[in-house]
Amino acid sequence: MLEIDELHLQRPGFTLSVRGLALPAGCRLTIIGPSGCGKSTLLRALVGLEQRAVVRGLRWLARDISNEPPHKRPFGWLPQELGLWPHLGALAHVAFARSRGRSSRATDGDLQLLADVGLARRAQALPSQLSGGEQQRLAYARVVAMHPPWAVLDEPFSHLDPVTDTELAENFRVLAARIGMGMIQVSHRVRKPHNEEWFWALENGKLTQAGYWADLKTAPATPWIARFVALQ
Repeated sequence: MLEIDELHLQRPGFTLSVRGLALPAGCRLTIIGPSGCGKSTLLRALVGLEQRAVVRGLRWLARDISNEPPHKRPFGWLPQELGLWPHLGALAHVAFARSRGRSSRATDGDLQLLADVGLARRAQALPSQLSGGEQQRLAYARVVAMHPPWAVLDEPFSHLDPVTDTELAENFRVLAARIGMGMIQVSHRVRKPHNEEWFWALENGKLTQAGYWADLKTAPATPWIARFVALQ
């Protein structure tokens, strides 16, 4: 279980404050909300990259990790800008991530993971030599290679066309399920919500509803949620 007793951030003109949240291991969570409501800030605070955030009672498997640095938290981080290493080829990216920075020497498993994401023929290509979709594939292959308990995704596919977006998102869901990795993602689109997928709706820095898609659809807690569901 991943638990958050309190997460609070204050900056001029904006306050983010959520309390008493919990996620079962291996589940899939999608965070929705209007632009500027604090979705990305919440993710950054969770993974330990938001220095202004006050986080209390962040626990993973009953161990408090509130003060742990990002690399010691149970998260694989995939930001909007992807964060690929420009000097490493695709296969070296996977190897370096799998070994937690100890080596870029690849294994058969690393090559298989590239094949799983459709990049087997681009194993030696640098990020600058990859298309936008290929860069997305490499970025989440790097996350999967680390086998973190949780993948945390900040809209990494949002600038792709809808077909590629849907394909990559489903590919990542399948890979995550295969290794038992939970997913926490921010999204402005809900492609095909799965029955077991959990949703948090965030508005003006506050959690306004938590539940399954059916809950949001049949009993939306706010007008914004009702409009969002109707547009999907």
